Amino acid sequence: MQKFAYRFAKNASRISCTRLFSTSLRRNDTRSIGARQYVESFYKEKQNPIWMLLDTLKSPAGRLHLEGALVESRVSIEEFTQWRPIIIHNDIETAVASLNALGYCIHTSTEESTPSAGHSHSAKPMPSWVVLYLVVYKVRTVSHAKGPLLDLVYHHLETASPEMQGPLLILTAYHLARYNLLIPLRRVVDTFLNTPLSDQERQFNLFLQALSSLPFRSVENANSVVSILKAMESRQLKLRAQTYQALLNDRFVTLQLTKFLHTRMVQEGFVPSAAHLESFLRVFSKNGAIHEARKYFTAIHATNKDPPPEDESTVDPRYRANTLMLNAHDDRASAFAFLRRLAQLSASPDPAPPRPATPALPTQRREVRFISRAKDDVYDQTAALHVAANDLSTSTHRLIQAFLKMSAKPTVATHTVLIRGLLFRKEFHKAEVFWTKLSKSSLVMDKEALTSGIQAFTRNGKPHVAFKLLEKYSLKPGQNVKVPVMPPPISITTVSMNEYLVSLKRISRPDAVFRLWDYMGVLYDVYPNAVTLSILLQSARLANTLDDSLSGAIAKIRLFNPLKMKKTRAHSISGQREEAVGAILDVLGTPTHAHGGLRTYTSSIWRGQVPLEFARKVFLQALFGMDTDGRLFAVSSPASATRESYEDDASSSIGLPDIGPKKYVFAPFPDLLTPAGRSHYPQIVVTNANCFNYITLLGVSGRAGEIPLVLAWMRALGLQPSESTLAVALVFWSEVSVQAPLVERWTGGPEKNEYAKLVDWIREWVGEKRLPHERTLQKWRGIVVSMRKPAR
Repeated sequence: MQKFAYRFAKNASRISCTRLFSTSLRRNDTRSIGARQYVESFYKEKQNPIWMLLDTLKSPAGRLHLEGALVESRVSIEEFTQWRPIIIHNDIETAVASLNALGYCIHTSTEESTPSAGHSHSAKPMPSWVVLYLVVYKVRTVSHAKGPLLDLVYHHLETASPEMQGPLLILTAYHLARYNLLIPLRRVVDTFLNTPLSDQERQFNLFLQALSSLPFRSVENANSVVSILKAMESRQLKLRAQTYQALLNDRFVTLQLTKFLHTRMVQEGFVPSAAHLESFLRVFSKNGAIHEARKYFTAIHATNKDPPPEDESTVDPRYRANTLMLNAHDDRASAFAFLRRLAQLSASPDPAPPRPATPALPTQRREVRFISRAKDDVYDQTAALHVAANDLSTSTHRLIQAFLKMSAKPTVATHTVLIRGLLFRKEFHKAEVFWTKLSKSSLVMDKEALTSGIQAFTRNGKPHVAFKLLEKYSLKPGQNVKVPVMPPPISITTVSMNEYLVSLKRISRPDAVFRLWDYMGVLYDVYPNAVTLSILLQSARLANTLDDSLSGAIAKIRLFNPLKMKKTRAHSISGQREEAVGAILDVLGTPTHAHGGLRTYTSSIWRGQVPLEFARKVFLQALFGMDTDGRLFAVSSPASATRESYEDDASSSIGLPDIGPKKYVFAPFPDLLTPAGRSHYPQIVVTNANCFNYITLLGVSGRAGEIPLVLAWMRALGLQPSESTLAVALVFWSEVSVQAPLVERWTGGPEKNEYAKLVDWIREWVGEKRLPHERTLQKWRGIVVSMRKPAR
């Protein structure tokens, strides 16, 4: 190995020269450059040669400069030779395993490492360039990010120089964010805020840019960003233009965070560019905040005084602003009124009067001249079709005619808008027909179009066809994207999977939802988020209703037959993709299925449990997984049930010695957390919506006695309940906490019963104003009745 390193260095160029980073050399590459962009940024700011060394080691062209990079980084040939076996590993997991064997005692998420014979725990600290190389280039999967990455980084932080601690945390945050690992990301955010940084403003900005890699918007994401922004404000650090742009990413930002960023711009006196204004407009228009959107629409036209381009195909931010503003309308009448007004302003020789100066918007020194295309292009026509599709006053016939009579050639996005409009109108057969036409055209399928097709076939009673579409078009884990295939593979996201799961639930196939929950990671490298958890809980409630019938009872008896139980419970989740595909098709069935063709819902056991227990376990694993401080174990129920179920007689205890309430006490099950004490679902931060769905599941399945403890857990975790959550909780709780009048007189009257006790506790938690009123409770009593009706 040493001879190899010597020959490699000897043949390298000995001329010290400035060269471009590999990220700069690949600007025409449409693939994400990932963590490399941070390597280049770190180098540009401090000119620390260690960053050039990292790029040199990875880039084939850069290896010609290896010797010079080693010398500048003060890394000897001997040191490089020593650590080369570690950095050439294919991924960070195998590299960490090798480090454990060398005695570095980096505990992984599966087991505690034991030093090999001849090695001690006091091994010499690893060089930072080795750790950084593994962090930048060797994190390839979710399991790498949530396990070995965190273990290695926190193992090295104690010995890393102050200059390297910030970059290590920024790179770690980037990997956790891109995989939506929200639970471990909390830890990294806290560590970053408490770590002394060598260049605070730059590193805070880069950390925020790393957080913007999160694929989904959520309250948790916004809270993390706001905590960083508040820390910057207290330290008088300013946001950079590229950080504003990253945070205003439509995929990431919430409406509340957008308003917070607007306020921040005002405070800093930051003048937004046209790109920033367009980002603001995109967010507000997509969320239907038309008055806010109009301000930014006007500002975009005001900041550009150039005459309209002669070639209308030219990309102009004002044209894009027109399209975005059109999308903000929610009905055809207002959309067409906007287009007429825009056409009038564009044709008028007199410009529009100036808008009053608004904080964080450029001051208009002159009157605004609006421009629009003389003829709508496909983007404007697609936006108009989108408005019509969302307006249910537009009939199906009129929507289809609007699509067919478009003067511009429809794009794949235009087809998707039409199909979604048909799904919105429950025209599932027509949606399937138009998607089939799209699939036979020359247009290249994208993620949104594929998702609409999956929904169309599923809602039209063909979930097996929808699954086959997923198999045909999706990018599979480990698939070589460099090898061209037709059709081009599409990377499936959790959003697409959630749409499929919702469609399966709506055709009463909760069993298929459970099976896909088990296998979505194996099949498509997709993992559940908080929305997926809500879908699972709703599916479990549906399964409980479907099983609450004569046929369901017979099926359940058959499933728990001692003679068949062993065979039934032998099913385990396979990590092999072929077996996963077979497991899904076994549930869905196919027209040529060996056991009777297409299948309908069948009562079943999931992971050795009925659907209620399976979903309950998943929820509790997610809830306790986000409790990194272990607070929930000490929480007790604030009220106690007087009977087990709403079906029990409220006066059945009269004459019996034991009429006292029975407090529910949670008994943790063995696999509540992973063996390493971590969350089974690090992508899930439980929300109020999850708790609402869990409470309704408990209520309809005869476990309402657990509801007060769920509310106490919410309070301990700082989860704010909605009015609906509190109302449905009180409705279900009243069914098991209010006793017969005679019994209540014996126990102190209605004002001292267990129902009143929970109401008082909630009042102390949320305040009098947020307590549900009687009218709200009455509404939810009716909804609860409908929840219990057998599903059709």
